[in-house]
Amino acid sequence: MISPFPYDRLPTSSEFFGRVTELEKLATIAQNSNNLLIHSKRRMGKSSLIKTFFEKNSDTYLCIYVDIFDVVSKEDFAKQLLKALSNAGKFDLKTAIKNLTSLFKRVRVEPTIDQNTFEYSIKPIVATLTFEEMMEDFFNSLHELSKTNKIILAIDEFQQIANITDVKLDAMMRKHIQERENISYVFLGSKRHLLTSLFEYKSPLYELATHYELKPLELEAICEYAKKYLDISLPMCEYIYQISDGETKMIQQILHLLYIQKEKTISKEQIDIVTKEIINSKDSSYKLLFDTLGNNQKTALKIVGKYKSGVFASAILTEHNIKKQTLQSSIDTLLKKELIDKEDERYFIPDRTFELWVEGL
Repeated sequence: MISPFPYDRLPTSSEFFGRVTELEKLATIAQNSNNLLIHSKRRMGKSSLIKTFFEKNSDTYLCIYVDIFDVVSKEDFAKQLLKALSNAGKFDLKTAIKNLTSLFKRVRVEPTIDQNTFEYSIKPIVATLTFEEMMEDFFNSLHELSKTNKIILAIDEFQQIANITDVKLDAMMRKHIQERENISYVFLGSKRHLLTSLFEYKSPLYELATHYELKPLELEAICEYAKKYLDISLPMCEYIYQISDGETKMIQQILHLLYIQKEKTISKEQIDIVTKEIINSKDSSYKLLFDTLGNNQKTALKIVGKYKSGVFASAILTEHNIKKQTLQSSIDTLLKKELIDKEDERYFIPDRTFELWVEGL
C-alpha cells in the first residue's frame, strides 16, 4: 500500500485532512466573489489547501490555478496565466481548443503531451506576441468567461511579482481586480514580508484582499488521521508536533517513515530515530549551504538557531565573541537570503529541518 502520509507531493482528496475552518473561509470568499491573501511560512500546506478546495468545488466554479514560483520576467508571468486558463475546467480536448480559439483574439492554442505522464494538455502559442498583448487576451477572456461562470483565480507564490521590476504588475492587476464580476482572486505566498508589502498602505493592491494567515494543522486533526494507519498515542503525536514546530511537511515525513517501518506501537525513541534520519539525509546539502556563508553569518545563524529571541543580549554576544552591530548586519544579510525570518521579536529558520540541523552544530 502506498504511504498515506505524502510529504514530497500534494495529497489526494482521501489523504487531505483537517483545515475545516480554512475550507469554509475559502467557500465564503468564493460565494461572494471576494479576494483573499493567504500567507504562511513554507511547507504549511497552502498549495494543498487551494487544490483540495478546487477539487471539491470544480462543478460550482471555474477554478484556475497558477504557480509563479519560477517566473523571472513579465512575459513568463503572462504565459503562466494563459497556460492555466487554457487548461482550466472539465472539457474534452477538442471542445476546449474550439472554445479557446473563439475566446482568444491573438493567442493560438494547440494540444501537447507531457513526456513524463503522457497526459494531454493545451499549450498557448505566444511567440510573436508582446507582454501587453498576452495580458490583454488573458483578462479579456477572463472577463468574457465570468459572464457565464463564477471564477476563482489562485496565484501561488504571488510575492514573486515583486522581483519583476520592468513593469508594475500590481498596478496593472489593480485595474482588472477592481472591475471584476463573478471573479475571486486568491493570492498565496510564503515570503511574508515581501508578500504583505504588496498589499500595504499606499500600495496598488491595498485593501483589495482579506489577509489570512494559515496556521499549523490542529494537533487533534493530525492525531485522528494518523491513528487510522498507526498505533500512535496523543502524547506521541504531540511529541512529533513539537519536534516539527507544527510544520506540515515535516510532520508528514516523520509519520511516513514510521508507517513504512511497520512498527507496532510508536515510541518516543522511534520518533527520535526517524527525525535524525530526516536531518542526516539533508546533511550534505546543508553543509554546502552553510559553507557559502561568511564567518559572521555562520555565527549569526547559530545564534538564531539556538536562542530565537533575545539574540542581542550581552551574555550571548560575549559567548560568541561578536559585536552587536556585526550581529545585526549578519542577521540582515540572512534575512535577505531568506535563510531566517522574523515574527515580532522572534527570529527563526523557516525550514524546520534546517533549523534542527543548525541547532545541532
